Amino acid sequence: MNPSAILILQPQFNQGLFLTLCKDMLGESPARSADAEGLRGLSHLIAVLRDFSGKPETDVYNLLQFGCLMAADERDTPLLLEALSGMQFALTDTVIRGVHAIVVSGTLSQWIQAVSKGCRKEQTTAVRYCFDKIYMCFCQQGLASVFNCVKHDLPDHTFYLTEEKRR
Repeated sequence: MNPSAILILQPQFNQGLFLTLCKDMLGESPARSADAEGLRGLSHLIAVLRDFSGKPETDVYNLLQFGCLMAADERDTPLLLEALSGMQFALTDTVIRGVHAIVVSGTLSQWIQAVSKGCRKEQTTAVRYCFDKIYMCFCQQGLASVFNCVKHDLPDHTFYLTEEKRR
């Protein structure tokens, strides 16, 4: 069985209330640059929090919590948890013998680190398969750019990620 994962927890943020109160307290909206860039969804939220705090985007990643539900063969579970080190998780057996269900929660910074570890070429195919799915879940949420990586396809229908070189 190939491990699998889906996002089940994403940041809930009342932007309307936040932006209204910030405009009253700060005299301007921290969404100005995000709006000007035409950002939407989580990318917009990250830009708003960055502009609010005046901190680099990477510091803002620690404010945003995400969670995944994963299913994995008990033999793959230790390798998956190793890549997820430092994150909170709950694990249980499923009705399928030898298969674990795992709920994992962490900050966006922790997920970036875990995906980077899990999508390495030297990982097992099963681990790469699972973290490839997690990476794609974040991409579907418009967060591909936070990973700062290049995707390389492999013959086993998985891919690995390498750090993108900045010029």
